[in-house]
Amino acid sequence: MAISAFPEENEASTPLTRELQKAIIANGPMPFREFMQTALYDPDHGYYIDIGEQQRVGKDGDFITSVSVGKCFGLILAHRLERYWRELGRPDTFQIIEPGAHDGALSLDILTELRDAFPDFYQAVTYHLAETTAQQRFAQETKLTPDHSEKFETHSDLSEIREVTGAIISNELIDAFPVDLIQQKDGQWHTLMVDLDEKQRFKLSPAPLPEGEVELCNFCDTLKNYPEGYTTEFQPSLRSFTDTASEVLEQGLLITIDYGHHTEDYYHPDRITGTLQTFHRHQKSDNPLSYPGEIDITAHVDFTRLQAEAEKSGFQLNSLSNQASYLTHQAKNWLLAMEQAPNSESVALFRQFQTLTHPAMLGSRFMVLEMQK
Repeated sequence: MAISAFPEENEASTPLTRELQKAIIANGPMPFREFMQTALYDPDHGYYIDIGEQQRVGKDGDFITSVSVGKCFGLILAHRLERYWRELGRPDTFQIIEPGAHDGALSLDILTELRDAFPDFYQAVTYHLAETTAQQRFAQETKLTPDHSEKFETHSDLSEIREVTGAIISNELIDAFPVDLIQQKDGQWHTLMVDLDEKQRFKLSPAPLPEGEVELCNFCDTLKNYPEGYTTEFQPSLRSFTDTASEVLEQGLLITIDYGHHTEDYYHPDRITGTLQTFHRHQKSDNPLSYPGEIDITAHVDFTRLQAEAEKSGFQLNSLSNQASYLTHQAKNWLLAMEQAPNSESVALFRQFQTLTHPAMLGSRFMVLEMQK
């Protein structure tokens, strides 16, 4: 992560720029985690809040997701959930919970497949969408109401749901959790703060680790023998996420799909600039300080640590693999059925499946962690 700033002529380019500058002038350098939180989730102008008429996902947006490829992704997850429901003995009620469900596209694909392929399971299901923003909840309701008006509920927070039997599915959620940036300097770990230079442009500046951040300090103590300037991220919210998921589920699955690595790959000495990146119109950058509120900021997920935190929260590991392996395993019976009776729809779905699993596309870029309680 280079210490950099957006061009001087763009210093007032977004509504959030001046607000962040004022906060730094008034209070001093800002932890990067706070800057990222504001840029993504400010209640008036955050990237995920101030959506207006902008399209964030898809070929005309800033990035593509497995959901935007087509309905194949949701179809495979629907088949996985139905199989788990049967393993539980076909309970009368089954709750599917999706935090950070964006506009509800995945929930629509899952519910539609359940209605068409598994009507008994569909009758048992209620789909819960947990989304902090009123705009997104309205978009979800608009998308789902025509076909599934009796089968879903919206919530402003995951914690509103408690002790149910079902499954939590998060797709590209954790990579948008704000992170701390840390850097090796003079043989010590430092946290990177967002400050202003003499021209009032944002810059990253190292500062000693805050003594009160015990979890961050303990994490840094585990990182040994890294080169000068090595920069990476620490995700402080993993445990709170898995604890909340455990409180939501009395019994069920926790399925997490996201960009990520195992710990040894994430913090490899050669990964000297970490995984933080931004997206705008499918263009990647490593400067998270430019155009706050108008660019997506993400960091990969440490899946080894996420698994460990989930285990502390009461879950047991079912599987951890890349997306290609997970979807291929879950879709095995469906793929065999399609081969036996091919038609124009199955050909289109198989093309989507190839995109989802191809190693040069989405198959190796995403990992899937499935835990069970």
